[in-house]
Amino acid sequence: MHVSFLIDSTDLRRWQGEAIAAVLAAARATGAVVPAAGAAPSSLLDLCLAFEALAFRRPRGGPLDRLPAAALDLPVGGDGADLVIDLAAAPDTAGDRLLVTVGGTGLVAGAADAIMAGNEPFLDLVAVTDGTRRLIGRWHVAVEDRRQLGVGLGSAAGRAVEMLALAAGLIAAGTPLTELTLPRVEVEPPPRRAGWPAGFTAAAFARSLTARLERLVRTPPTWAVAWRADETGDGTLPAIAGRPWRRLPDDGHRFYADPFPVRHDGRTVLLVEEFPFATEKGIISVVNLDPDGPAGTPRPVIEADCHLSYPFVFAEDGALYMIPETSGSRRVELWRAVDFPDRWERTAVLIDDIDLGDATLHRADDGRWYLFGTVRPQQGANWGSSWDGLAIFTAERPAGPWVPLFSGPAKVDVATARPAGRMFEAGGAVIRPFQDSVGGYGAGLGFARVDRLDAGGYAETTLLALRPAPPLSGLHTYNRGGGFEMIDVIAGADADVVVP
Repeated sequence: MHVSFLIDSTDLRRWQGEAIAAVLAAARATGAVVPAAGAAPSSLLDLCLAFEALAFRRPRGGPLDRLPAAALDLPVGGDGADLVIDLAAAPDTAGDRLLVTVGGTGLVAGAADAIMAGNEPFLDLVAVTDGTRRLIGRWHVAVEDRRQLGVGLGSAAGRAVEMLALAAGLIAAGTPLTELTLPRVEVEPPPRRAGWPAGFTAAAFARSLTARLERLVRTPPTWAVAWRADETGDGTLPAIAGRPWRRLPDDGHRFYADPFPVRHDGRTVLLVEEFPFATEKGIISVVNLDPDGPAGTPRPVIEADCHLSYPFVFAEDGALYMIPETSGSRRVELWRAVDFPDRWERTAVLIDDIDLGDATLHRADDGRWYLFGTVRPQQGANWGSSWDGLAIFTAERPAGPWVPLFSGPAKVDVATARPAGRMFEAGGAVIRPFQDSVGGYGAGLGFARVDRLDAGGYAETTLLALRPAPPLSGLHTYNRGGGFEMIDVIAGADADVVVP
C-alpha cells in the first residue's frame, strides 16, 4: 500500500509528522508527500503558544511545534497512491482523500476557535470520494486545562493522529474508502466562531493568576463523598438531583472521592480514594458502615508508589477483589482481600503498559467479562486526555488474559466516555454510569443504557445526564450497595449536607 500526504510546508507541525509515521506503521505502507496550499494560519498563534509555555511552565516539544519538511524524510510526488490523506486541509484540493476537520476547517484553526469559544473540539473524519464529502467518524475531545490553547490543541492533535491511523489500518485491511466507518458521536457541534488568540491568552492568564491569589486567602472547594440510605431498590435509576445527601466528614487536610460501598463476610464498608494534601498522592482507605452510615474515620488499607483511586470491588468464587486505578504505574492490577477489609494483596497484573483510568468490570449474561476504562491515544507521542477515550477489553475470567475488544476506542466523547461507577441493571437493561467532563473534570454524571456489546460494535443510549446545582461544582461517581447509595461532589468545607 502506498499513501500520499498533502502538506503545507509553510505551516507544518509536529503532529502532522506523527500522523504520517502512525499511518505508515498502521497500514504497513510506503509514503510520499505532495505540496499543497493550506489555509493561512493565525499570525499570533505561535506567539501565544510560546507565551503559554513560558507562563505555565509547559515543556517544549509539543504537537504544535514547527517541523521542517525535510524531517519527514519522504519522497515528493503523488503518483500511484492507494490513499491520499490531506494534512493541509487545503480548501481547493480535488480528488479522493481523507482528512480531519474541526468546524469545517483544518485541525489547528478549528480546534483553536472551539477552545477560545469555551467549547471542546469535535473532530470530524471526512472522506471525499467523487467530489462528495462523507462524515465517517466524529470524536468529542477533552480540554483538560481551559486556560491554555496549547493543552487543548495537543489533545485534539493526539486524537487526530489516532483517528487517521485507525482509518488507514482499516483501509489496508481491505475496507474501501466508500465504506469506511469509525465511532461517531451523534451530537452536532456548536457553530464555529472565530477567536482572537492574543485576547484569549491574556484573559486566561489573568484568570489563572486570580485563582492562585484566591487560593492563598481561602480554602477552595474540594471533592467530598456523600451518602444516603438506598432509595432506589433494584431495577430503577437513582433520583440524585434535589435530594439531600449527608457528607462524609474530613479534617480539611485531605479529600475523599470515588466511593464504593460493599457488603462482604457479614460486614458493610465503604472504600474510597483518600487524597492527603501533604503528599498529593491518593491512597485507598476504608470506613465501616453501620445502619446510621459511616462509623468513624476512613483508615488506609492500600498505599503504593503511584497515585491510587477508584477502588472498584467485586466478588468472585467467594472472594473479594479490587481493581484500584494505578494508571501512574501504567498497569491494571488485581488485588485480593486477605483479611477483609484491612489487608489486601496484589495477585496479578491484568493489563501491562497502559495508562487506563477507572477500570470497571461487567459480566455479561453469557458469562464473559468486559473491562471498561478510558485511555489516552495509543499512537504517536500519546498526546491527549484520558477523559474522553473509552476502551473495552474482554476475557473469559477476571484474571485474564484480557484482550482489546476493538482495535481502537469504542467511542471518544468527553461528555460520556469515562466510567463513573459499577454497572447495574434497571428495567431489564444494563446501565453504565459515566462522567461528563465538558467544562472541567468530573463536572457531571450520567447513566446510559448499553444497547450493544460484542466484537461487532458498542452502542449505548444516554438515559439521564445531570450537573449539580450551585454551590456544588462537580459530580462524577455513583455506586450503591449494602443498603446505601454513594456519590462524590465538589463542595465547600462547611457543607455537612449537599443537595445536587
